[in-house]
Amino acid sequence: MLVFWIIAIVLLLVILALMLPVLLRPNAAASTDANAEKRAIFRQQFTELEQDKAEGVLDAAQYDMARNELERRFLEEAGDTESAVTMSSPDWRLAIVLLVVLPLAAALLYYKLGSPVSISIPAASPDVTSQAKLEHSTLNNSTMMTDLEPLLASLKQKLEKNPGDGAGWALLGRSYVELRQHANAIPAYEKAVNIIKDDPQLLADYADALAVTNGHKLAGKPEALVKQALELDVNHPKALMLAATIAFDRKDYKQAIDYWQRLQQNLPADSELLPEVKASLSEARTLIGEKELSQPFAAAVSERSSVTGTVSISPKLISKLDPAATVFIFARATQGPPMPLAIVRTTAGNLPYSYHLDDANSIMPAHKLSQANEVVLVARVSKTGDAKQQAGDLQGITAAIKPDGRSVDIEIDQVLP
Repeated sequence: MLVFWIIAIVLLLVILALMLPVLLRPNAAASTDANAEKRAIFRQQFTELEQDKAEGVLDAAQYDMARNELERRFLEEAGDTESAVTMSSPDWRLAIVLLVVLPLAAALLYYKLGSPVSISIPAASPDVTSQAKLEHSTLNNSTMMTDLEPLLASLKQKLEKNPGDGAGWALLGRSYVELRQHANAIPAYEKAVNIIKDDPQLLADYADALAVTNGHKLAGKPEALVKQALELDVNHPKALMLAATIAFDRKDYKQAIDYWQRLQQNLPADSELLPEVKASLSEARTLIGEKELSQPFAAAVSERSSVTGTVSISPKLISKLDPAATVFIFARATQGPPMPLAIVRTTAGNLPYSYHLDDANSIMPAHKLSQANEVVLVARVSKTGDAKQQAGDLQGITAAIKPDGRSVDIEIDQVLP
């Protein structure tokens, strides 16, 4: 702060040092040749004599006589020159005004247009790595939008000329969703479903886009579209997922479990959606108190092959936390497939959260927590609600441990690149 004021004062003094001497220095202005006007008149008369001689009005004798007379009068009347010198006194009043007004005006302008508070705030060192990654991600997204928008504009123009092309309107809607322009996708989806009435995927996509623009709420028209999609295909994956979410939001957990179970049975073993479905099932079962253990000794095995603890968020990441974001907590074997052995789900608003992982939270019957010698525990905050990790997700991970009933706390302390 002191350095700033020193620099400001020095610059102000430099400006005053350049301006004040000019105002305080006496100026001499000399006024000479007071008879200049008379001489100009005589020069004109000499010119007229020359013209009269040239035109023959005066002969040589007359010209000489007139010229001698004119020269005599010129020497008598305009021969002398006068000099007058005037001195201007220093403008002290203007100097004093500038000396007072200039600093006040500079201070007032800085107060109004500048940032006085920033003088006393130290500059924070930016997170260069995070900023570079963010800029890179933004650049890639911006580049994709720049490349696709002219194509979408062209496609839209063609569809307006041929409005009966249902497949074209569906393609336009899905393209807008890829660009995360859900509001633009809705009119395209609406025209598509009015033309194509037997496509459950199209109906589910339309419902999803409507929900996104409505604050991720599926009640109303999105729910009606989901029901219509399930009437066409009772096992359609996206429609089942949306229907389960609708039931869960209504706290109809049994109905939600039914939808998720149907979805789980129809998903392939390597589906990226399977961990999310399993976590949702586990959460719903926990809320209604349902037990999934089928063998008599499963409880004892689960107790021995389990992990409990608390998931918390690092103070440095609290500002990045969305309370509505989904939190996945899972155990993963240190060796073998990367698929979670056990997984539960909650929301960021519930942090710190007490978790419990055992075989009841397993995704596949042949891939259980009790079968692993060592696991790592992961807690991930997903902004999109997808179990698959994405750039920008918040995550915490532990060292390798044995799932022997111990208690292990997990701190979410990093941002995924």
